[in-house]
Amino acid sequence: MILAFDDYDTETTFETDVVVVGTGAGGAAAGANLAEQGRRVLFVEEGGYHPTSSFNPYTTQSVPRMYRDASATVIFGRTPIPYVEGRCVGGSTVINGGMAYRTPDRVLAEWEATTGSSDMGPRAMAPLFEAVEAIISARKQSDDSIGEDSRIMQRGAEKKGWHYTTNRRNQDRCVGANNCALGCPTGAKQSTLVSYMPRAMKAGAECITEVRVERLLIEGGRAVGVVGRAIDPRTRRLTKKITVRARAVVISCGAVQTPVLLQRHRLGRPSRQLGKNFHCHPNAKVLAVYPQDVDGWKGVSQNTQIREFHEDGILMAENFVSPSILAAYLPYHGDRAWELMQRYRQMVLSGVLVEDSNSGSVRRTFAGMPYVSYELTALDHARFKRGVKLLAGMHFDMGAEYVMLPFHNQQIAHSPDDLKRIDDLQTDVRTLELFTPHLMGTCRMGADPKTSVVDLSGQLWDLPGCYVADASVFPTAIGVNPQVTIMALATRVAERLQLKQQAA
Repeated sequence: MILAFDDYDTETTFETDVVVVGTGAGGAAAGANLAEQGRRVLFVEEGGYHPTSSFNPYTTQSVPRMYRDASATVIFGRTPIPYVEGRCVGGSTVINGGMAYRTPDRVLAEWEATTGSSDMGPRAMAPLFEAVEAIISARKQSDDSIGEDSRIMQRGAEKKGWHYTTNRRNQDRCVGANNCALGCPTGAKQSTLVSYMPRAMKAGAECITEVRVERLLIEGGRAVGVVGRAIDPRTRRLTKKITVRARAVVISCGAVQTPVLLQRHRLGRPSRQLGKNFHCHPNAKVLAVYPQDVDGWKGVSQNTQIREFHEDGILMAENFVSPSILAAYLPYHGDRAWELMQRYRQMVLSGVLVEDSNSGSVRRTFAGMPYVSYELTALDHARFKRGVKLLAGMHFDMGAEYVMLPFHNQQIAHSPDDLKRIDDLQTDVRTLELFTPHLMGTCRMGADPKTSVVDLSGQLWDLPGCYVADASVFPTAIGVNPQVTIMALATRVAERLQLKQQAA
């Protein structure tokens, strides 16, 4: 059963064993596991239900209905960073690029050391990763689905002698439609919309959509449900009151929305870490224009990652996007923008991802909205400059005519000589243009209530019955695409919630 706005009365109450707020990587994985263990599960999703048959390449239709605030969301700091969150059944897994990477062992070893628990280490996490990968069909692309932009990146890495990896993606017979960011039109990308959610529904779970949870129900010092408002899909107004009573609550709203909800109740007091330790894997784009047609929209959006400099916190990859999205991020307008977009067939859109060396914060404003702040460190600024020089240089080695750079005061390089000026010109982080789809931290998991927000079961230290299962529980940044890690930790949260309910 999937309900929407028109299905609710002015006031509607539901009862269930476990209410799961969110249907993305964390919520869907946790809810599906609980449902398959015999629990009555009710998902609450703020967005709407959009089946595979509804996905199309039209940005003006797809972005407003599947992205939070039509993607007009930003992290504040000296270098503002636009970010995106999915808001639909399937959450951000519907709009991401499908990368299926495990948390690196070095990160897991750090988690094991900082938490003092082997549960967070490589050996204990391996079975969880294996289970997730089987469900989401994590595998490499077939050769005929790989686009020329990916092949240019691979040949460029080989020419430079750089180490690269071929991505595993959550896909089953992907044809390389390159519509990942607007919803996979073939259903090949195994987002939670087509993987975990159908499993959950088959096991008896139910889902109410177009409902924004506003607060928790707390009785006797324990979480016993949630209260929210239904959202009119035509006006976006919050109207009908929705109450869900449950024996346990799982919050899976993501690293921005989860702490904002919990901060309403002044939770996280033992450590005072709620909303802190925010990480975001900032990205900088490097757009190369070649003399020959590349047709970057043909083939999977990202087949490889250059990892030669991963130990230094730098990843490089390609990720082509639709003309409207690309044009919106160009530094030019009018005739100059039109002139550049006429070269669309000859472009390779690539970027530099830097693993955070700093953390930011998320706090609830007076109006109940999130305020996300994050400052780039001098180290990460240096990493971006180095990464941009290396990646742009590789494109010139591969024959690019010119390269668009992510600097407001140095927007284009016509030759490798122009790259030599980056260090002299880029002395202020405010000239750097960034973007991110990866949001982590803010509800840190740990074994000590003095340093973490949730315990190793995902339960809040100061609110029994309330669990968190999303990227907000990451103890640190992980340096790779996070969805597999989210699903693995959510699976563990579901298992331990089940054990606690059985014991009760």
